[in-house]
Amino acid sequence: MAINVPRDHLDWRIKGLPAAWHGNEADLASAGLSVLNEDLMLPAAVLHRSALQHNSRWMQRFTELTGTKIAPHGKTTMSPELFAMQIADGAWGITAATAGHVRAYRAFGISRIFMANQLVGRENIAYVAGELRADPGFDFYCLVDSMRAIDLLEAGLAAYPPGRQLQVLIELGLPGGRTGFRNDAEALAAAERIAASSQICLRGIEAFEGIIQGLEAAERDAKVDALLQRIVRLAEHCHDTGLFSGEPILSAGGSSLFDRVAERFGAARQERPFFVLLRSGCYLVHDSHFYKQLIEQLEVRSPIAASLGEGLRPALEVWAYVHSRPEPTRVIAGLGKRDIGEDVARPTPLAWARPGPDATPRPLGETHRASRLDDQHAYLDVPANSPLEPGDLISFGISHPCTTFDKWKLLYIVDDQLHVTGSVRTYF
Repeated sequence: MAINVPRDHLDWRIKGLPAAWHGNEADLASAGLSVLNEDLMLPAAVLHRSALQHNSRWMQRFTELTGTKIAPHGKTTMSPELFAMQIADGAWGITAATAGHVRAYRAFGISRIFMANQLVGRENIAYVAGELRADPGFDFYCLVDSMRAIDLLEAGLAAYPPGRQLQVLIELGLPGGRTGFRNDAEALAAAERIAASSQICLRGIEAFEGIIQGLEAAERDAKVDALLQRIVRLAEHCHDTGLFSGEPILSAGGSSLFDRVAERFGAARQERPFFVLLRSGCYLVHDSHFYKQLIEQLEVRSPIAASLGEGLRPALEVWAYVHSRPEPTRVIAGLGKRDIGEDVARPTPLAWARPGPDATPRPLGETHRASRLDDQHAYLDVPANSPLEPGDLISFGISHPCTTFDKWKLLYIVDDQLHVTGSVRTYF
């Protein structure tokens, strides 16, 4: 699958570029820019190439050992360059959340898209139907969780015929949760109706187990396992009664419990010809806090993950300057909510460096903590003996990469010495 990567001229609209920059993304690789040499106008978001490559290979090995496939959720990065890396390392397709994502992916040349959402609305249905009609090689899937959703799809497809059946999966959900059938009898009735439709066909059963949060590990795991078992039971019934069209797909989509998904669905695959699809979006970039803790737990649970050696590495950092130290235990850094996410937790101060010919990042440790973000300022609580002073460089790790990526039109790829070796664009 060839990915179309736009190569645009870069100018003042891209944060972090040197003020005198002239050129496009391809020129960044050979420009000799360095974060530590103050060549970028900080703040700037960087991705460590070695971490990206390690994480992509890690997931490739995990799916090979578990007999699963992955369609990474593209909403995390919305980056064609990173999609290309994932596909080159074996991704079956790319997951979308919205019809807008589907449109962007098609512009990138992606031919297999799993839309982990309901396809609702005249223009949204018409667009997908038009793509299916125009491109026989376009392999598209979406979800349904009600008879009304089926009504809407059939009406939309009747108005805008795609020339072939639209592939759908039934979504199961939990009381108080997000989307998905709460009642399995209703889900089965929907499956029977889909199997009788001339416009849509049933390709699988799925859920988003990541909605189960805020519980102790044992209770969470029990709820996740019960949800996965509901998927298996319904899929087994649909398979045995001939309701599926093609190889049945079992899928779930979180970034922290994919080991349980692989194990439970893998066991079901021993009895019936199920195709097991993971949809983790955050594994490639990982993070320095939220997913770091969850993947460490996964490695304890999963012998397969533990066998892979070093786990996932955080690839994303945002570098900024120390602007002020107005009190001995208070440092103000030059980045804020417009530059870095805090939807799960505040950024983690990772390292600092003093500009100069021998600038070397040194770790900060847990004694330095971000306590508040304004639009363009980060408040740090630091010990009185902290070395930080105005003009120093400081890097921040993130917790949950999604809401940092969408703040940057371009992120810089760096080597382990923080030399810029390339870039990726985002299209949110």
